[in-house]
Amino acid sequence: MTAAQEVLILCDDAGELAVTYEEMLKYHGRDFYGGVALAFKVLQLAFARLLGKQVPHRNKLRLVVGFNPPGVIDGLEYATRALTRQRLVLDPDPPQGPPSVFGRYYFEVHYESRALCLWLKPDILPEAFTPLARKALAGLATDEERSQWQDYKLALGPAIMAMAPEALLACSEPGRSPGDLK
Repeated sequence: MTAAQEVLILCDDAGELAVTYEEMLKYHGRDFYGGVALAFKVLQLAFARLLGKQVPHRNKLRLVVGFNPPGVIDGLEYATRALTRQRLVLDPDPPQGPPSVFGRYYFEVHYESRALCLWLKPDILPEAFTPLARKALAGLATDEERSQWQDYKLALGPAIMAMAPEALLACSEPGRSPGDLK
């Protein structure tokens, strides 16, 4: 299945929903492509691990994130409505995940009494990505640096969507060590 064919299936009170990366990206506004793709893969892996073939209901999902970049937050919001329904919490000191300009690449997906902690594996992002992001967001990047950061953001979406979520994200259950979950 190609990234263009991947869908997240959820339901709400009106029925079943099929959510694609492209829809999430349109909702976001097409800037932080990698963040939107990361949100998609986090939900994809969490749904598979927590629910198997069961379709998650939006209202039963609760999220904790270790950072708040626009692409990730918009992607999570489009699929789950967790932000507007006050079921998304920003953890300023998450236990795992590589650093980001916005915090750490860390997620918890809670569904009823089950939960899964996920974080970005090392060496997924280009080494220069975070330093360039810091400079660009602070308004200190040169034109060349801003262009390079924009190129990274544009390339990350398709690259992340082409990856299996297990290749992208490490995970464990809350309170367990990362090696406990295979």
